[in-house]
Amino acid sequence: MYQESNALVEFFRDAVQNNKKSQDAGRPVFDEKDFVRIQAPGDTNTVIVRIATDQDKKRFPKSWSAYQNGLDLAQEGTPLEQWNLISRSQTLELKHQGIATVETLASVSDANIQKFGPGFMQLRNSARQYLESSVDLAKATQAARERDEAFARMALMQEEIDALKAQIGAPKRGRPRKEPVEE
Repeated sequence: MYQESNALVEFFRDAVQNNKKSQDAGRPVFDEKDFVRIQAPGDTNTVIVRIATDQDKKRFPKSWSAYQNGLDLAQEGTPLEQWNLISRSQTLELKHQGIATVETLASVSDANIQKFGPGFMQLRNSARQYLESSVDLAKATQAARERDEAFARMALMQEEIDALKAQIGAPKRGRPRKEPVEE
């Protein structure tokens, strides 16, 4: 499942019995239909599975596009296994709930996180703090990169200024000008 629009989403194809064709043929006849599975992160009790509507396709365009192209969408974000603030058992428990990334954990609602038991609300809060600090770190890194680029441009401009000063102060080549003779 892929997280999109604050939901875990998966499109898939399944067979549905066509009652009219089955009655006419005197045997079960099935049609292939596109389905969607929608789940709130952390809530395995409320999973919506239905034939996909045009509204579903518009609401979850990345998931729909990937399904149409036969691609498996990887969860975007930091996998729980790569996050050093979580234990292996907590990772497995969260994955059972459909939560595979730190970003998905951070988006779990208060009502759903309380169902997980003690310690998971604090873990969700840690995930939120981790993501916020990552944004701050990314901004600081970008600012440092821009500062370094500005210093490099200033050094290059200073070299150009020094070169121009050297050209102006250098003696001119060619024949010297004649001074007007005074009589």
